[in-house]
Formats: sequence, structure tokens, C-alpha cells
Amino acid sequence: MEKPKPRRTPVQERSRARVDAILDAADAVFLEMSYAAATTNHVAARAGTSIGSLYRFFPDKEALLVALADRYRARLMETLERVRPPDPRGLTLAAMVASGIDGFNAYLAANPGFRTLIEQANHPALREGNRAHDDAMGAAIYAMQERVAPSPRDKKARAEREAVVAVTVATLGNLQMLSFSRDDAFRKRVVAEAKVMVVAYLAERLGIDPHAPLD
Repeated sequence: MEKPKPRRTPVQERSRARVDAILDAADAVFLEMSYAAATTNHVAARAGTSIGSLYRFFPDKEALLVALADRYRARLMETLERVRPPDPRGLTLAAMVASGIDGFNAYLAANPGFRTLIEQANHPALREGNRAHDDAMGAAIYAMQERVAPSPRDKKARAEREAVVAVTVATLGNLQMLSFSRDDAFRKRVVAEAKVMVVAYLAERLGIDPHAPLD
């Protein structure tokens, strides 16, 4: 399925502000009503704009969903980039994993609308973007692994590392969502368990001491 696209890309600051307001409204409506129950009329009303104005930028509800998901993903990657240490020397694998998990969880806590989008992960319109996002997350984890324990330069070793990355991304995504299924105390416990699980898994697969400072 081809990814729905906005009708037009806003150029002027006024138009960009209107698009942001529409996406903010879609975020709130999808969170309150669910994506399935929401309509473009609901979004336009929340944004304080006409349905015609909304359709100038977004042809349908799917286009809103895709644009909102793209905005969330971009902001998440910016957040994770800020918490990623520019130089890992002196750090431990455990510390690097903890920083990444905490950054991701804090972002999800501050952006409940993103969690509703994750629940729509299998929507056909989001599959392409989700794959690209998972690839970007995987590339970051792969790069971390290579800094911690460079792999031999052969196809088998690379394939094994890529499998480890895929398992790590999928596990973290599911555990992060699980952490928000109950109260805040449960969230903190799940985050702590996620760190233990991922650190132990990566340390075993990479063959290193997770608490030893990196050279």
C-alpha cells in the first residue's frame, strides 16, 4: 500500500503553524477517541479550523495518521540522539543501555499520543514508516555493539549481529509498551527489568563484561 501523503507541503510560516495545529488536534483526538472512532471532522473541530482547510493539507484520516507518526518518530530520534554519548570510552555497556532505555521511556511518558500510534503499528499506511524507524533504531544499536565489541568482517558475523539487533529492538518495543499498561510504580519496575534483560542478553551475545569500562 502506498504511503498516504499530505496534499501540499507548507512553505510559509503561517501554513506550517496551521499544519502543526491540525496535527496537535489529531494527536489529542486520536488519544481521546481512538484512531478508529475519530473522523477528520472531529480533528478540524478540535483544531478550530474548517474541514476544507484541513483537506488543503491532508486528503484523509490516514494522511493525518502518517504525518503524525512521522513527526513523533523524528522527535524520538532527536531525543535518543541527545542522550547518546558522543564518546563511549570510560562508559559501560550497562550504562549505555540504561541511558537509551530511560530516554525512550521518558519520551513515551511525555508523549502518550505516540503510544496510541504504536498500537496502530500494523496499520498498512504505517508499515513503511515503521520499518524505516525500526531500521534507524537498529542501526543505532548495531553501531553501539560495534563500539563495544567489533565483530569479524564476514557475512556470518554480520548476520548474527543483525539478528541480535532485531531481537533487541522488538523486545524493547514490547517491554516499553508493557510498562505503561498499569500504574507508574509498575512502569518503573518493568523499565528496571528491561535493563537487566537487555544488558544480560547483549553481554552474553557480545562476550563482554557489561560493567567493565570501555577503552
